[in-house]
Amino acid sequence: MKCALLFIIFCGLAPLAANSLPSEQRKNNKLVQAVLEPIRVALQKSSAVFYSSEDRKSFIFGTVISKDGLILTKASELEEVKEYTVRVDEENFREVEIMATDEVWDLALVKVEASDLTPVTWASSSDLEHATWVVSNGATTRKYRRPRIGMISANKREIVGGHPAVLGVGLKAEEGGVKVTMVTEKSGAEVAGVEKDDLITAIDDTEVTKVEELQSLLKRYEVGDSPVLKIIRDKESLEFTVELLARHKLYGGKQNRNDAMSGEFSPRRTGFPMVLQHEITLSRRSVGGPLLNFKGECVGMNIAMANRVENYAIPVENLLEEILKLQELAAK
Repeated sequence: MKCALLFIIFCGLAPLAANSLPSEQRKNNKLVQAVLEPIRVALQKSSAVFYSSEDRKSFIFGTVISKDGLILTKASELEEVKEYTVRVDEENFREVEIMATDEVWDLALVKVEASDLTPVTWASSSDLEHATWVVSNGATTRKYRRPRIGMISANKREIVGGHPAVLGVGLKAEEGGVKVTMVTEKSGAEVAGVEKDDLITAIDDTEVTKVEELQSLLKRYEVGDSPVLKIIRDKESLEFTVELLARHKLYGGKQNRNDAMSGEFSPRRTGFPMVLQHEITLSRRSVGGPLLNFKGECVGMNIAMANRVENYAIPVENLLEEILKLQELAAK
């Protein structure tokens, strides 16, 4: 029914829109917002807004997943702000605890003291055809959420970008081990004392002779882990404990012409095992919240603004699996 109403509204606006209405108004005018009111209520109740205590501006959204105050959001954006509060509907929470994080999916599970929040209603599947309408958070005030609409624009897929945990060195194969060709400034390797031309022979007692072997072993670790590198330098055997840092923090992301026109996109926008792609107009400040279908059901969680026309959401199936893992980590 909602799809039909939107079709009628868009068709009615088409002649006028072609001549005078900007694209943003064609998707978010008053008639469209009226049709989306039931979904707006779902966003109002089941999405959270994180506000910086320093400037009192919103910097990320969240997805409410339990009545007793569990909220899911984007970890890398959250950790950039030292102090913050969380608002759900019209209630403000000043005490916020990070329960667990997952670097692979860039997820953070946080907790506020509540007992009667409205969690999202999970959709049974994220298998949506191209051009299926979806809804997300748009602008927000202290009391009011405004929905934005868009379409699924690509097949579900992995977004490659390398493992998120890195040593911060360049590597090449060398007889007897793996040679360090360069050391990135401020990396864990530099801090530990690793130098160019060092020969890595093992990581945590596992010998390595190829670059691929070392890279494969590193995938077993997470950001913040500190494996021990065994190194030969000028015929001397040395050991260095190296903290693994997040790839996006150390290297950022490559920018192209489209990026230059995209404004402030998400610093972490690659390396996701699976995503839904849509073209709702977002910003890095509006990820973290739920992506809803026209029934108001959550089909995923927005995890990155990749550029001005590509946004990524973690599909509901993967999201539910990760929630269980995060809850298990939080319980330890």
